This record gives sequence, structure tokens and C-alpha cells, in this order.
Amino acid sequence: MTPIVAALPKNTPARFLLLDRLDSCDETGATARRAFTSAPAWQGLEAMAQLAALHARWAAGFARHAFLLTADECTWPSAGALHGTLHIRADLLAESDRAATYATSITPLPAAPGADTAVPPHMTATLTIGRTNYNSRFNGDVLAARYQETFAWLTRPA
Repeated sequence: MTPIVAALPKNTPARFLLLDRLDSCDETGATARRAFTSAPAWQGLEAMAQLAALHARWAAGFARHAFLLTADECTWPSAGALHGTLHIRADLLAESDRAATYATSITPLPAAPGADTAVPPHMTATLTIGRTNYNSRFNGDVLAARYQETFAWLTRPA
């Protein structure tokens, strides 16, 4: 076991991708979903960061590395845990060559298409995703292929 894996909390999912499906992705942001089972709040924050970073990579044509730089104005779920299939949203607020800032949230999925979506979010955060060129530390051949494969898997037909 690597030192990084050994240092993760015991309730870290075996497959550390906290998005089950990417529902939409365009120039303004992305939406996804995740089925949580009594998940601690840190997994919600991680899922929002994964979605925002995936959008930043997609926006760069998967030609740049993206990583969580800051998390601000984070609200936590009042129940203390996340449960059920939840909607994750990352709306692009601003971007530069080196970073992108997103308003992110986790809410219950609407009951039916066209249903009222004015349900208060379980979690929110303003996340800044750093972007850098691939280099000897961030191997572009490996990482670009990995994130393109992840994007393709998340957008696969049901």
C-alpha cells in the first residue's frame, strides 16, 4: 500500500471517482450525479471538485492538468451525511489561462423532468481549479488519456 493510500480516511471509496454519470458539459459548466450511501461531507466536497476539475480539463481539450487550488464559502449538509442519488453542479464563474473558478452545489435530483428544482442545496462551495501544462511531474501522455477515458466512461449511453 502506498503512503498516500494508507493516509486516506477509512471510508474512502475503493474507486476514488465520486461521479457516477456526467449529465451535461458545455462552455458554462457541467452537471453530474452520484449515488451516496451515508457519505461524509468531505466526499461531497471531493465530488464537486472532481466535476469542476473535469470541466476545466475538458475546456482545455484535455491538453492541460487541472487540480483543486482553493475551496471557499463551503456549506455542509445539515444532516451531516449525504444519502441518495444527488445532482452535482459546477457553474463556471471566471477563468484565466492558469485557473478557473466555479460555483458548485449538490442538490437532490428533481423527481421528474420539469419538476420544481428550487430545492435548497445540501452543499455549496466556490472552488478554484488551477491549470498547468503537463510536464515531468504531470505526465501528459498518461494523464490526458486517463481523463479522456474517464470523460468517455461518464458520458456513456445508459
